[in-house]
Amino acid sequence: MSHSFTRRLFATATLLIGVVGAVQADAAAFKPGKYDALMLAVTPDHQVEGFYSETLGQGVTRTCAFYFKGPIQADGVAPLATWEHDRFPGSLKATDDGVTLTIPKGREHSGCPSVIMPQIATGLDLSRYADKPWIGLLKVTADKAYLRKQARGSAAKRPYIVKDDVVGVLAVKDGWAKVEYLNDEDRSFTGWISQDQYTGLVPPKE
Repeated sequence: MSHSFTRRLFATATLLIGVVGAVQADAAAFKPGKYDALMLAVTPDHQVEGFYSETLGQGVTRTCAFYFKGPIQADGVAPLATWEHDRFPGSLKATDDGVTLTIPKGREHSGCPSVIMPQIATGLDLSRYADKPWIGLLKVTADKAYLRKQARGSAAKRPYIVKDDVVGVLAVKDGWAKVEYLNDEDRSFTGWISQDQYTGLVPPKE
């Protein structure tokens, strides 16, 4: 084998490795933010955390809401545990402008049969419309949690969030979490809440 052929072969292999690596890097690029009815966070330990909530109807409404969590893989797909009252497996795939959420039994989550589209079983495409620097999601456990300007700061005249609200995490410090809450009009409210006022997203045991 000639030296020139060996050099060409090595160069081609290096190029292919670079292309594959770039493709995998692009494929794995989950971005935290709002995706239609979905809140998505990307944690420092390379997991995705999500909260899907969609409401239909006026007066008498129907709401489909569930949580999910799973590790990010190199191919841009995250296997998920999804849960509300029941736990079902699923997956999340990063796309150029959003994500594809697949839960074969997704419409069996409480409140979801007549709300979420049937495509959830084979792949529901969701578009990102707001980038957010969320490093996790938390669920409020206190009846009322004031969004303080600083950790351990005064709660006087501060906006507050209530039990079962889901918030994005911006930072964590000494048991306090700086969080962002988005209301139904996507207005943003930020502040610090203490660790006795929230819980992380933890799937129930099977």
